[in-house]
Amino acid sequence: MKEIVTSDPPAGAPPFQELESAYNELLAGLWYASETFVNEGDGGLEGCKIACQAVARFVAVRHQNPELAAPLLALRAGLQDVERGVTPELFSTEPTLRKRSRSSQRKHLQMLASVALDVLMLLGDAQELAAAKVARAAGKWPGFEPSAVTPVTVKNWRNQILAQSPAERAHFDQLRASTSRPTSLALM
Repeated sequence: MKEIVTSDPPAGAPPFQELESAYNELLAGLWYASETFVNEGDGGLEGCKIACQAVARFVAVRHQNPELAAPLLALRAGLQDVERGVTPELFSTEPTLRKRSRSSQRKHLQMLASVALDVLMLLGDAQELAAAKVARAAGKWPGFEPSAVTPVTVKNWRNQILAQSPAERAHFDQLRASTSRPTSLALM
């Protein structure tokens, strides 16, 4: 039975795969993750990261809501942080760690807020208004305390990214380019 896809794919999604093809890819990825988990010699970290990525890819190639993959991608990022010697807030029971976290997850959230600011400005909002909108929305995101995200903070995050070399800010540029519709921001 052939599936009919009627809605637009999520921004930045890979090409759609039929269920059987996507399922076979998922199983191959999970098999590889299992082998790596047992044989890598790193306590299973790499295998866990591969498994998280395999499931997230399944969600992506089926054009499902990307938010379904968010917990797995956060877990993968947390495992990468552990490898770098950074304690991610996801694995911490200490509330103070969450206030000034240096984890990959928090850096990614800062980038998303920066992209949102940039896109709102491209759509015509003044920087102050756009920064206020993003700060209000980002203050509700998991990983941020509402009082810690101000318009000035959001502008500073964006300025730090824009000061990087084009190669260092490639992910920012890619996210900004894929956010072409105002409805995809869901800030208001």
